[in-house]
Amino acid sequence: MKARFILAAGIAIVAALGAAGFYAASGAAPACDSDPVLHAVTDTLRDRFRLDGIFLNNIGTVSGGLFGRRRECSAEVAAIRGNVNASDMPWRSIRYQTDQSDRSVVAVQLGEGVPLAEQTPSFWERLFAHFR
Repeated sequence: MKARFILAAGIAIVAALGAAGFYAASGAAPACDSDPVLHAVTDTLRDRFRLDGIFLNNIGTVSGGLFGRRRECSAEVAAIRGNVNASDMPWRSIRYQTDQSDRSVVAVQLGEGVPLAEQTPSFWERLFAHFR
């Protein structure tokens, strides 16, 4: 009898925690690298700054957590050019914000020129580099 009560209470607690997590995540702002956000950023860059055919690199979250209602994001952008290496392109920093209320991009700011960010190796690549 006691074991059944503990099992039922454990299942109820797990279900309540799952429901609370789902509720909190459904009210959160979309991720900086989600497809709808990136489409809105590229549309804004095209319409407002006349940048068409672009590369986005080094997309990251500056502020705002997993359950935050607003996120501030950063990235680097360069216009695509034929026969030019990515490292030779003029890269510029951008900052943009996503909001939970309309689940879209609120503002995009184009910044100064920056060098192309090197790709950071993944955790596993760094870990296994010591075993080579």
